Amino acid sequence: MAKKTRTQVRPLIARPGAQYTCFGDGLCCTDIHGLGPLTKKELVQVRKRDSRGAGWDEDFEERMLRTAPDGGCHFLLPDLRCRIHAETGPEAKPDGCRRFPLGLVATPEGGRVTTHHRCPCRTMGARPDLDPEAALPSLVNRAGRPKADARVDKIRLERKAKRVPFEEWRAIEGRMLDALAAGTEPERVLDADPFPRLKGSSWEDQADEFVAATDGTSFGVAIATFGEMVRSLLDPEHRYRGPGRPWASAYDRAEAREGEDRPEDEVFADWIADEIWSLGFAEDSSFDVCRAELATRLAVARAVARHYRETWGIAPGRSAAEALTVVELVGDSEFWSELVERIRL
Repeated sequence: MAKKTRTQVRPLIARPGAQYTCFGDGLCCTDIHGLGPLTKKELVQVRKRDSRGAGWDEDFEERMLRTAPDGGCHFLLPDLRCRIHAETGPEAKPDGCRRFPLGLVATPEGGRVTTHHRCPCRTMGARPDLDPEAALPSLVNRAGRPKADARVDKIRLERKAKRVPFEEWRAIEGRMLDALAAGTEPERVLDADPFPRLKGSSWEDQADEFVAATDGTSFGVAIATFGEMVRSLLDPEHRYRGPGRPWASAYDRAEAREGEDRPEDEVFADWIADEIWSLGFAEDSSFDVCRAELATRLAVARAVARHYRETWGIAPGRSAAEALTVVELVGDSEFWSELVERIRL
């Protein structure tokens, strides 16, 4: 008899309440993040199409797509379509381009379809429920089989504790997701204090490092904004001197779509639910640390959203969505992963 697989990618499972479809708002094809990495084969294929389109990036130390002076991908057309996609079809795009903002985590119950929230197609306006089968073409390998980004079968609830079986985790997770769906404030659901103690550092020092990391890209704007807002939260006398919003045009396009502005709490609760659902913490960390770092990023997101509302007069749901671009970009960076390792509860 065949040995039972501990994790599996089938059936595909979407988190109840998750809503997404691609409207082509264009933010993902910019320097809010690295456009890659590319495999050797993908690099060859891209450079056959356009020798200037990709190469080795010293900052990322990876093979990456090139960006134009305006921060958009080399292959981004004026109408915000991908030239590779338009000329050859979605299957010709590099794997990372096809997948974003979707992901797939193999669990004992099946493949969890996940979503990033630094995408106005995910966070703004009227959107249909996320259909796992419709997402499948973005989540398969070149052979047409679902490809997991991670595999999780046990969860460490506390840093120094043993991992618990997945079914025990599901009971804990289920209560949190139900509370978020019922409208409970995400801070209450996380039940963790922001800005936990850091080994060998302080939040003031980390804020200085974030601000110093500004590099002229949209990601540089995000990390500087994050650092400046941490300074403001820790020191009420600090005068916020953060940069602007280079991704505002993508959110203008999203706002122009039909659909009412979402309540701020709904936007943030939706994000926290997906952060829990995606199990991004499970491989290298524990859930108590995850709750503390999420509570910290949520506090920063609230402050950034408030600043955007007061400074630019944008609607609450949009300000929350733009704030998530900041905190999710920072949260997915090496700066944040190194900081999380310093957290001591």
